[in-house]
Amino acid sequence: MKDVPSRPTPAQTEVEDLTSRLAAIVDSSNDAIISKDLNGVISTWNRAAVELLGYSEAEAIGQRITILIPHELLDEEADILRRVRAGERIEHYETRRITRDGRILDVSLTISPIRDAQGTIIGASKILRDITETRRAHAALRESEQRLAREVAGARTLHSISTRLISELTEESLFSQILDAAIELMCSDAASIQMLGQDGTSLTLLAWKNFHPCSATFWERVDAEVGSSCGVALRDNVRVLVTDVEACDFMAGTKDLEEYRRSGIRAVQSTPLQSRVGRPIGMISTHWHAPHTPTEDDFMLFDVLARQAADLIERVRSENAIRESEERFRLIANTAPVIIWMSDASKDCTYINQTGLEFSGQPIDASLGNRWMARIHPEDVVQLWDIYSRAFDQRERFQADFRLRRHDGEYRSVVGTGAPRHHGDGSFAGYIGSAIDVTEHRLAEEALVTVNQRLVDAQEEERARIARELHDDVVQRLVALSLRLHVSKRTGPVSTTDISRELEEACEEIHLAKDVQALSHRLHPKRLEYFGIATAAKALCREMSSQGVEISFHAENVPEGLPRPIAMCLYRVLQETLQNAIKHSEAERIDVSLGCQGDEIELTVRDFGSGFDIQDVKRSGLGLTSIKERLKGVQGELFIRSQPRQGTTIHVCVPLALDDQETPRR
Repeated sequence: MKDVPSRPTPAQTEVEDLTSRLAAIVDSSNDAIISKDLNGVISTWNRAAVELLGYSEAEAIGQRITILIPHELLDEEADILRRVRAGERIEHYETRRITRDGRILDVSLTISPIRDAQGTIIGASKILRDITETRRAHAALRESEQRLAREVAGARTLHSISTRLISELTEESLFSQILDAAIELMCSDAASIQMLGQDGTSLTLLAWKNFHPCSATFWERVDAEVGSSCGVALRDNVRVLVTDVEACDFMAGTKDLEEYRRSGIRAVQSTPLQSRVGRPIGMISTHWHAPHTPTEDDFMLFDVLARQAADLIERVRSENAIRESEERFRLIANTAPVIIWMSDASKDCTYINQTGLEFSGQPIDASLGNRWMARIHPEDVVQLWDIYSRAFDQRERFQADFRLRRHDGEYRSVVGTGAPRHHGDGSFAGYIGSAIDVTEHRLAEEALVTVNQRLVDAQEEERARIARELHDDVVQRLVALSLRLHVSKRTGPVSTTDISRELEEACEEIHLAKDVQALSHRLHPKRLEYFGIATAAKALCREMSSQGVEISFHAENVPEGLPRPIAMCLYRVLQETLQNAIKHSEAERIDVSLGCQGDEIELTVRDFGSGFDIQDVKRSGLGLTSIKERLKGVQGELFIRSQPRQGTTIHVCVPLALDDQETPRR
C-alpha cells in the first residue's frame, strides 16, 4: 500500500505563505537585497541586485561577497563581518561597490544579522541602495554652494578692491593697489603691470611686486617675442597661461627662463589689458612659486579686475594728462612776458596770468568779471568795449590798441588780441587772448627815427666839414699858388736863384700832400690794414695831438691778426672819443690804453677835462649813439664814468671771438 502524502498542517501552510510573501517582497524591491553567511559567501540574490550589479542569481550565489568590493576597500568586509558576528546592526553605511562591468557605484548599506530558530547568528542580510546620482547631486549642490560662496567672497573682495582703487589718484599708488588685488584674487606670489609702448610692439614695465630686482631690470622692456608669457600674449593678443615654466616649449633655453628661475617663479599667466573700445593698453600678469593652474572662477574674477584696472588706468592717465596740460599752460602763461586772459561765454573774465596780476598790482578777484575795465584809459573804454563785444558776438578774432593803467598809475600803450575757444564737443566756451605792453617799443621807434635823422645830419655835417677843409684850406692854398705863379709869370724873366726861392716858398706855404694825406687817413686808415690796431691807434693819437692836446698812448698784449670788424670798430670808437674830448672837454691831457684781458680786448680813453652829466648826454649825444651802434656789431659793451669838472673815462670791452654771424662793417 502506497504512502499517502500527509496534508500540511495549518501552521506549516501559514509559514509557507509567509515565506512566499517575503520572497515576493524581496524580489520586487528596488533595492538590492543580498544575504551571506558568516564567511562572506552569498546565499541569496534578488532581482534588483541582478539589475544593479550585473551578476545573475546563478553567477552570484556561492561567490564571496568580495567580488563586489573594490580592491582598496577589502579590509572593509572583514570589519563588517566582525560587527555582524557581534550582533550589531549597521545602518546607512556609505561606501563604494563595483559592478560586473567594472563600474564603481556609490552605495548605502544597511546590514542586519540573520539568526536561526535558536537565536544563533548564522549570516547577514544586506540592503544595498545605489546613491551614485544622489551623491553626485549632493556633490554638485555642495560645489554650487561653494562656488556661490566663492563668488560672493570674490564679489566682496572686488567691491573692497574697487573702493580702494577708486580712491587712488596717483599712478604709483593705483598700480600698487592693482598688484595687491591681483595677488589676492589669484592667490599668487608675485604680479606685474606693463604698458604698451608707443610703437605698439613692446611693453614697458610700470610696476611689479616680489620679483628679483635683476629680473625687474631685465623685463623693463619686453618685445613681442616668444621668450616670456607677456611677449607671447602681446604678439597674439590673448591670455597666455604657463602652468610650469620648466615644461614650457617657447621658454626653453631663453634668458627669460633664467630670470623666472632667479625670481623663483614656476607658473605665470599674462592677460592683455584693453580699453572700452578694445584698444590694447598693456598687460597684467601673476606669478606663482610652484606649478599652478588657476580655475575658471579665478579667471572670471581676475578678468573683472583687469577690466576695472584698464578703465582706472585710462582714467588716471587721462586726468594726469589734463592736469599736466593745465599745469604746462599755467606755467607757460605765468612766465610769459605778456598778459594772458580768458573769458567765459558771458564775456566775463575768468582767468588772468601772473604777468597781468603783477602789471595791475591787484589780486585775482579784482581782475575777474568786468572789473578789469576800470583800468582802461577813460578815452579808450567805449571804443575797446565796442571792438570786444562785436567780435565776441560774431565769434571772430580781434585786435585793439588801448591804454592800460599800470600798478604805479602810469598808463601804458597796449596791443590786445583775442580768439574764440571751444569745448571738446565744439560748443562755444569764451575767449582767450593776450595784451602786450608796447610802450617801450613805440618809444624806441620814435627814438630810432630821431637817431636816424641825427645820423643823416651827422653825415651831412661830416660832408660839410670835408668840404670846408677842402675849400678853406686846400682850395685856398691852390688859389694862392695859382696867383703866385701867375704873378711870377707877369714879372718877366728872373734869375734861376729867384725862381728856386719862389718855388721853395710856395712849397713851404702849401704842404698840400701832407694835409691831403692826413685827411685821407681820417677817412680811411690804411695803417689799420697794414700794421694793425695798435700801430694805427698810436698814429691817430700822435696826429690828433697836433691840435693842442697832449695824448699819451699805451698798448699791451694786443694780439696780431685781430678780426677786421673788431679792429675797425675800436679805431672808429677811439677816433670819435678823441674828437669829442678835444672838442668838448677842454682837457689838456688825454690818456689812451689798449690791451687784452682774458678773452676780451679793452680800450680806455680818459681825459682830465670839464666832464659832463651822463644823463644829459645819453638823451642828446649823437657821438655816444654812434659808438653804441658800432659796438653792437661786435657784441661790445660801453662804460662811461664822468662828472662835471672831474673829467671823463670811456671804457670799451669787445670779445675776441665773435658769434657765427655776419658782422656789419662800419
